[in-house]
Amino acid sequence: MKKVLASALICAASSFAAWDYFPVIEYGKGEAKFSFEQGRKGNNAEPNEDHDFKIRYSPLENLELLSQLGYTFGARYQIIPVLSAGLDIGFPIPGTAWSFTPNVQFSTNLTEALALGSNVQVTINTEDAGKNSNGLDLSAGFELDITMGKSTIWVSCDFNTGLTDSKKNGTKIKAKDDDRGTEIVPALGYVAAVGNLSLGTSVGMKFGENAGHDKFVTVIGLDASIKF
Repeated sequence: MKKVLASALICAASSFAAWDYFPVIEYGKGEAKFSFEQGRKGNNAEPNEDHDFKIRYSPLENLELLSQLGYTFGARYQIIPVLSAGLDIGFPIPGTAWSFTPNVQFSTNLTEALALGSNVQVTINTEDAGKNSNGLDLSAGFELDITMGKSTIWVSCDFNTGLTDSKKNGTKIKAKDDDRGTEIVPALGYVAAVGNLSLGTSVGMKFGENAGHDKFVTVIGLDASIKF
């Protein structure tokens, strides 16, 4: 279970079309999204499951506020049409450690139907009451969207790794020995829009040693979002 949770935390958006790779939403608009994924290695391996729920809203022009699973809150600001920056704060629930994730996104429309989005972020994890900490984590990735009418096909690739040592009971442990090794996650997905509702499916592959899972894992995902 420890490895599953560690992988889910570092790769929360790795296998789904990522709304935070593209410009903030329009002023006065909002969106809620639920995602589910299942990963497996081999026919006899027990599947690993993960789910995610997040919601966002734009209270001011070029500003977007978001919440993820009720304990992570963040904000993004659209600096110029192709560049935005933000900060996510993970509150100490259920544990006693905080996390702070500054992030920068670059996105652009290559053609009328083709859009490119990218993101780079560093997560700063504080120590909890037991002097445990994950140190600094780096995540970076890109997504390419091809839109045809109300359908979108997307491809993405994400990179995740622990930058600094972990701490367990105050003792330093190398990131790779604490399920925070380097991970690469390519994925392919499809999204269909029906009014203000969007439904998507995806397939991805997680490659990585000491990254909280087997060296190679196939991941199938489903997601649904509604705009308001």
